[in-house]
This record gives sequence, structure tokens and C-alpha cells, in this order.
Amino acid sequence: MIPLWLQAAFWGLVAGVACLLGAGIGYYIRVPQRVIAAVMAFGSGVLIAALSFNLMEDAYQRVGFSWTAVGFLTGAMVYTAANYFLNKAGAMHRKRSGEQQ
Repeated sequence: MIPLWLQAAFWGLVAGVACLLGAGIGYYIRVPQRVIAAVMAFGSGVLIAALSFNLMEDAYQRVGFSWTAVGFLTGAMVYTAANYFLNKAGAMHRKRSGEQQ
């Protein structure tokens, strides 16, 4: 059995090398905007999903399924509505790059 601290060090090294490798590729190779957008969208989705699953498990253990589902769906509706109204107010152009900014 490998000690837990050694496992953590190994996975930290893997993550660090992946970060450096990605930075090197981005620095020396022209990466299309669509690829950058896809990678960033995937990464942010994974982070949000991991956070959601962690919070959902804790909420489920504290208050049960019904209140957890109500809170989750209410939060999703509030987020969607806020995003919709912000886009209607012109926020859809907030992340344009290049000459469009």
C-alpha cells in the first residue's frame, strides 16, 4: 500500500506537469479560439459539477431528498433567469476578444 502523502504528491506532480505542458503548447503553437473555448467550457463544467455533487451530497444528508431537489432546482432557475436578463441587457458581449472588444 502506497502512503497517502505519496499518492497526493504523485497526483500533484501529474497536475503540475499537465499545467506546464498545456502552457508550453499554448505558448509555442497557435491554438484556434474554438479549441480554447471548448477546453475552457469543459473545464469549468467539470469544476461546477464536482462542486455541485459535493454540495448535493452534504445537503441530502442534512435535509433529505425533497428539500435538496427544491434548492437545486431553485438555484438552477435563478441562475438561468439572471443569465437571460444579463444577456438581454448587453452582457452577451462582455467576453469578446480581439477587435470586437
